Amino acid sequence: MKKLMVLFSAVLLTMMSMSADTYNYLNFVNANSQITQFSTTGLRMTFNGGKATVTAGGQTQTINLSSMAYMEFTNTSSSGTTYPVGDVNGDGSVDVADVNILINIMLGLDDGSAYDGRQYVTGNSMVDVADVNYVINAMLGKV
Repeated sequence: MKKLMVLFSAVLLTMMSMSADTYNYLNFVNANSQITQFSTTGLRMTFNGGKATVTAGGQTQTINLSSMAYMEFTNTSSSGTTYPVGDVNGDGSVDVADVNILINIMLGLDDGSAYDGRQYVTGNSMVDVADVNYVINAMLGKV
């Protein structure tokens, strides 16, 4: 089911009006929040047998889709630093401060631009109640 969801997301991203050429990077994020990042310059992806083969910048890498939590396009370079899923402020822990940030974004009190995509906890490129619920469950050790 997870493979199907990731594949569906990839197809949906390519069908949406926004295209990869308006972003600088494509991130594949696994369940441990580790990011595999590719430049969108010359980006080419193919899907076969539950794997994505990505070619960018003259390098080719195969990603096992079953290990991916989500993928996203971004304009922010990954510094190689990884954060726990839900650690919106990047301080290394998932806590009430992260919940507060998400609520402020939802209320329009924070534009979210300072969080390098970490605010999209559930990976759907928007901040909503599902993100807050995930962070709370992570704080309680339920995810």
